[in-house]
Amino acid sequence: MNIRTNERKGELYIVAEALLWSLFPVVTILTFTDVSPLFSAALNTLISSLFFALVLTVKGGWRQFRNCPPWKDILVSTLFIGIILYAFFFLGLRHTTAGNAAIMGLMEVFFSFFILGVVIKHESLIPSQLFGGACMVAGALFILLPKASGWHSGDLLVLAGTAFPPIGNMFAQRARARVSGEFILFARSIISGLFLLALAFVFEPAPAMQHMAASWQFLFLNGLILFGVSKILWIEGIRLIPITKAISLASIGPLFTLVFAYFILSERVTIYQIAGFVPIAIGIYILTRTKGTAIAS
Repeated sequence: MNIRTNERKGELYIVAEALLWSLFPVVTILTFTDVSPLFSAALNTLISSLFFALVLTVKGGWRQFRNCPPWKDILVSTLFIGIILYAFFFLGLRHTTAGNAAIMGLMEVFFSFFILGVVIKHESLIPSQLFGGACMVAGALFILLPKASGWHSGDLLVLAGTAFPPIGNMFAQRARARVSGEFILFARSIISGLFLLALAFVFEPAPAMQHMAASWQFLFLNGLILFGVSKILWIEGIRLIPITKAISLASIGPLFTLVFAYFILSERVTIYQIAGFVPIAIGIYILTRTKGTAIAS
């Protein structure tokens, strides 16, 4: 398979992941009626580990444990994404709206370009990539800013969380060169899920069984589909294209969030939202027309 075909495949993985992950703010907020943030994060993550365990079993992937897995890379990725990001994001969603969280989440694009391209020079950047990424972020902000209802403490938590995924993704990308995506995600889910569960028991009251039963469908949707299928798509995507490009493509996710919020939460669509599709479409075109970007050694 040639480089261009691999690149296009990676782009499709990331766009599909963005579509699935765009449900995350809506579904997560629905679970907060009955389950507190850290318990929700822990349960979603542990449920996703069951999905990854099933995939490993079907694909015969358990033998990878015998082949000296890159545990350092997996553990660093787990710390930055599975623990820090998820903790900040779930706690933030408790104190802000889905729209505001989506706005703050777009800052991951900025941090990815800044940290990976400028600070540690893990990926080399070209002007067209920067322009394409800027177009997509500008379009998403144009759509979402009219929905923002002022700053909440949750906005700052989500914003702080977006600074950590670039490093976590870099180590996950490195680990993926030696083991499968489902192996990385299984290990990350088990480790981060147990750690978040311990934090939840320390800082939050345990949810009653009837409350967990009332939210089981949302917990399993988040755990199996959003934390499961979508994260496999993400790991496979960043194996084929640079992280900075993947992050920029994934910034179309808030558009899908607005669509789901319209149908699930009855939120109206405004002229600002419709107009915002123009720069986002331009950004997607520029990014997907860019020839393969080099990974710095």
